[in-house]
Amino acid sequence: MNQEYFDVVGQEMINSFLEYTKHFELRIYAENLICTLPSNIRIDYYDWNVSCKPNWIKFKSKTNDAKNIKFAKKGFAFLHAMQTVKTKYLIWIDADIKFLSNITPKIITDTIKKNLIGYFDHSYLKLGGHSAESGYVILDTTHPKYTDFVNLYEHYYTVETQPSDIDCWYDGQVCALTASHFKEVYNLSKLSYNTTTHTPLNESPLNQYMIHHKGKLAKRYIKNTK
Repeated sequence: MNQEYFDVVGQEMINSFLEYTKHFELRIYAENLICTLPSNIRIDYYDWNVSCKPNWIKFKSKTNDAKNIKFAKKGFAFLHAMQTVKTKYLIWIDADIKFLSNITPKIITDTIKKNLIGYFDHSYLKLGGHSAESGYVILDTTHPKYTDFVNLYEHYYTVETQPSDIDCWYDGQVCALTASHFKEVYNLSKLSYNTTTHTPLNESPLNQYMIHHKGKLAKRYIKNTK
């Protein structure tokens, strides 16, 4: 999360997290933030420049696509989290998520059940390739296939050229491509009420508890209503 994201959506995400998620801890990857950050025993801040930037710099030399480069910042933060987290479940949420009501552990575990991963796959859009809404992803770090998943995800982000199975080298596509190699997957898009949306989280039972303000128009709306 950089300063712009913090100002537009990030601070609201943090405040809503503290209000509605009493049973969870939050790790934030902070990139060049110059403001006073919320302090709470449930929040841990990681310097993105220390944890992720060296690998991102290597990646940057392999592509000229500005969006590949931009979204890889998140991709390498996700990778670092997967490699270092100590909790049973790792739940990735984007900075533009806002929590809306109290969330219990059962609500969250129901999004993965006994699988390796739960995420919103975009295959229902029939666009070909692999893609996902990666604003919410949950992994069981104790699953027997967890290390294999992490290693394969890292492979797809560190190979010399973009994998041929994805259209763009975006974090959501890398996540979906990696998940495609495993059977223990809970496709949360099957819970969505809308088969045309690119943001199925907002059209699923999870929308009682959180919303994903994805895209420039949504962020502009948030900024203008503050």
